[in-house]
Amino acid sequence: MAAFTREFEIESEKTTLNFHQNVDGDVSCVVWDAALVLAGFLDCENKRRKGFLSRKSVIELGSGVGCVALAAAALGANVIATDLPNVVPLIERNIAANSDSILQSGGSCTARVLDWSEKSFDFIQADYILVADCVYYEQSVEPLVSVLQMFSDDKTIIYLSQEVRDYSLKQIKFWEDFHKTLLKYFEVTKIEKERQHQYFYSDDILLLELKLKEKRSNS
Repeated sequence: MAAFTREFEIESEKTTLNFHQNVDGDVSCVVWDAALVLAGFLDCENKRRKGFLSRKSVIELGSGVGCVALAAAALGANVIATDLPNVVPLIERNIAANSDSILQSGGSCTARVLDWSEKSFDFIQADYILVADCVYYEQSVEPLVSVLQMFSDDKTIIYLSQEVRDYSLKQIKFWEDFHKTLLKYFEVTKIEKERQHQYFYSDDILLLELKLKEKRSNS
């Protein structure tokens, strides 16, 4: 399969990541813009709060080529990058390609298979959950929200980026349904442009911070 690479600079740590991408394929084969926006935000946040991800447990859902997961690892986090079985080999290749940056930061990154439709997982609850551009078909809405709940506790912070493609009315509806479902279980805050990377930013890409709502007692 033909492949090409893309670079991403982690300015706050003075290191550059390299990502192998596949020419052939539809999803999980290249670094999408929403992933760059989220990775850029993590870099900016590290400038404001140096070491905020250091030694934190992080899970990325739908990692694709691993851009966001590896950015977090290069900022010192202990990351589990997850996706479907056919995608994991590309993530593992990119982990190996960026081992020096990960080692330099004191972080770690491993790739694991995760199918959101499964009902049982052996993952721990995370300090941070990262999700980039994972809402693009109707069947993903409920499973993704369920997985987010499963891996969250009252201290977990979720950063989610999503490109809302206005040329697809179906996808807009999927996003609206997903957002409504999120609001049932999570406090949702939009991350404004001022907190985002000056170059990796787009009006078409939403960047959100989520926190699990407190469960109300029936007593």
